[in-house]
Amino acid sequence: MTIIPGSKAILGFSGGVDSVVLSHWLLQRYNIRPYLLHVNYGLREEADEDERWCRWFAQEHRFEIEVLHADPTRRKGENIQNWARKLRYHWFKERAQALGAEYIFTAHHLDDRKETFLMNALRGAGLTGLTGMSHPHILRPLAQMSKADILAFAQEHELTWREDASNQTLKYTRNKVRNLLPEVLDEVEPRWHGGLAKTIDNLVRDRELLEGMLDEFEQHHVREFEDEVHIDFGTWIEQPYAQTLLYRYCLRWDLGFSYEECGHVLKGDSGQLTPGRQKILVKDRTAFILAPKKELDPNTYTIHGPEDLSNLPFTLTLEPTPRAQVVFDDDHEWISPSAAPFPWTIRVWKPGDSFLPLGMKGSKKVADFLNDLRLPRHRKKHIYVALHNDEIFWVLGHRIAAHVKVVEGDDMAYLASLKL
Repeated sequence: MTIIPGSKAILGFSGGVDSVVLSHWLLQRYNIRPYLLHVNYGLREEADEDERWCRWFAQEHRFEIEVLHADPTRRKGENIQNWARKLRYHWFKERAQALGAEYIFTAHHLDDRKETFLMNALRGAGLTGLTGMSHPHILRPLAQMSKADILAFAQEHELTWREDASNQTLKYTRNKVRNLLPEVLDEVEPRWHGGLAKTIDNLVRDRELLEGMLDEFEQHHVREFEDEVHIDFGTWIEQPYAQTLLYRYCLRWDLGFSYEECGHVLKGDSGQLTPGRQKILVKDRTAFILAPKKELDPNTYTIHGPEDLSNLPFTLTLEPTPRAQVVFDDDHEWISPSAAPFPWTIRVWKPGDSFLPLGMKGSKKVADFLNDLRLPRHRKKHIYVALHNDEIFWVLGHRIAAHVKVVEGDDMAYLASLKL
């Protein structure tokens, strides 16, 4: 991305030499005086002193600064570094929008990239994990500059910075890689710094190629709906790389998917599914569907009248309508109040449930009725039914039972409108 001189920008600012150098480098090279954002995580004894130093630096060098005081008690067992990363990037994006900033800068440098590569390689990462630091909204101008180059810049310009004592502790994996591995690698391959940098650059180019191919695949095969993504079948599913393609595309939406499980969905029958972290991947009849992961609602709801609907987990309205104004068509669902008096019970359907669908002869299991509608598996299991005296009279959103249809003798009817 081309950086336009004089633009408005924000900079994630720790007070360390990297962010101090970047603040001056942007001013010197692009005439950009970034708005500094500092996060006080409250995790170290020195955190408040770091904050005071950052405020002093901003005042001394005429930068504007804002500080976020994080609450570590809200971490809920999550890895500290992951929690901190999510917190600051969310805040950076939020403040950039509020301030009208065109760029978000962070001071990650070449040595950071090498450390990320080594850590993720040892964990079995793929192309994205190995190259790391690929957030599309974050710019890292120092990505090709080594730590030695940054220190040289700071000394040449007589800059001061705040040393983070936690960088020396071996408590964190990154610090172990930073402080212990170089000595070993120097013995194995003295030229490893340059070789590793070249490897990362090569992988970044491969990642860019992959992302471009996925963009093209998306244009031709993917359709987005309200909360679902449909990946249409095509000749691509017969290719030897189909499993990798499906897996890599799913990772765009949820990093929790498994390569092996995506393969089972690809080769499985309609209805085969696998969960990610927030989404599920389902094989339907003509497409793979990425949908939000939802827990099955275990509750039973009792409603006592058309105004008693606020406790439902979805939006339902029952509009009393005179019989003379009832218009029967496919766009309206009508229920006879006399045939289905309150109270009603509403719950998710269960195996063994059955009802007498309007327009059909004889009773039918709800499971078979939904199968006949060809609903995708992930939607079918979340369908609600309404009961009166333990008898199902409505499969919500799909069909009423024959005995609750509106007839000539009814004075009025309920117009049922449903939004799940």
